[in-house]
Parts: sequence; structure tokens; C-alpha cells
Amino acid sequence: SSGINAEWPLRPGEIIIAALGAAINCYLKSTVLHFGGIIGLFVFIYLTASSKNTATPMKRLGYVSGLACCLGLESSYLLDYVISVDPSIIVTAFVTTSVVFVSFTLTALYAERRSMLFLGSLLSTALSGLLILSLANMFFRVPSIALFSVYLSLIISCLFVMYDTQLIVEKKRLGDNDFIWHSVDLFIDFVIIFKDLMIILTDKEKKKRRSNK
Repeated sequence: SSGINAEWPLRPGEIIIAALGAAINCYLKSTVLHFGGIIGLFVFIYLTASSKNTATPMKRLGYVSGLACCLGLESSYLLDYVISVDPSIIVTAFVTTSVVFVSFTLTALYAERRSMLFLGSLLSTALSGLLILSLANMFFRVPSIALFSVYLSLIISCLFVMYDTQLIVEKKRLGDNDFIWHSVDLFIDFVIIFKDLMIILTDKEKKKRRSNK
């Protein structure tokens, strides 16, 4: 478990910065900031991943902060929509995400060493299938397929938590001490689970309201 001890202090900071980014654009409702967040997200992921041997830890932490802020800006439209349906969904989704994340992390830590690493190829294949399905549905726009994609994304992300956790531990044992990039891996897993749960819970709430009319 020593392989992920260094990542834990970073994660609350990343979540707070992402929340601030989302709150700013929920207030401003800026399309420029939203799409800027999407572009910036890829830029900062690249900078963080590629600067292991060329930048100081503080500079890389700055990249991670930028990444978290851009992720918040990118998520602002979804959060704004969820708030318009029921603001309590955000709290429910966050608490559920935290419980799920901790549960799957502990499962990976206490499981047999390297027992989750076989998931890597399966998850990569599933992720490719999910991407193809999502791109195809951009043209067909079938609501049931869109919702199925969200459920599939949630399952894949939960499994990625276990895979990434064991991978980080193994990398640590092999001398890879890049705790900054390791924290990004798990942070992205957390955010995807959170967003998927918000979409699922919002869909359930809307169906519930329609059935009560």
C-alpha cells in the first residue's frame, strides 16, 4: 500500500480546484470557458505526463492544478443541468463516488498481488468499444444507447480503480516514484465515476417525476 500513500494528499486538492473551476463556469455560463476547459484538459494531461524528467515537482503540480481546473470547467454544463433538476443529486453522487472509490481501492490493495493487472487488456478493449458506441450514437441519438453507455462507463471506471491501484503499487515496487502522475490516474477515475453517477441519478429523478404526473 506504500505505493499510493503519496497520492492521497493530492487528491482532495485536485477535487477542490476542479470544484472551483466548475463553480466559476456554472456562474458565468461561458461557452468559451467550457470549450477552453476541454482543450486545456488535454494540454495539461500531456504536460503532466511528458514532464517527469524535465520539470520540477512544483511545476508539475501546477500542471495538475491546471488539469483539475479545466476538468471542472468542462464539467460545468453537466453540473448546471443537474442543479436545474435537483441539487441534492450532486451531494448524493459525490458521497456514493467516495464510498465506491475507497471500496474498490481497498479491494485492490488487499487482493492478491498483481491479481487485478489482467484487467488491463480487457479494459482497453472495453474502452475502445465504448468510444465507438458513443461516437456512433452522436449520429443516431438513441437515448437508451446513451444511457447504456453511461452504465458501461461506470463499470469500466470502477474496474479501472482496482487496476490503476495495483499498477501504481507495482510501479512503486519497481522504483517508479512519480506520485504526481499516479494521482492524476486515480483522480480521473474518480471524476468519471462521479459524472456517470450524476447522469444516472438525474435520469432516475426525471423518470420518477414523469411517473408521478
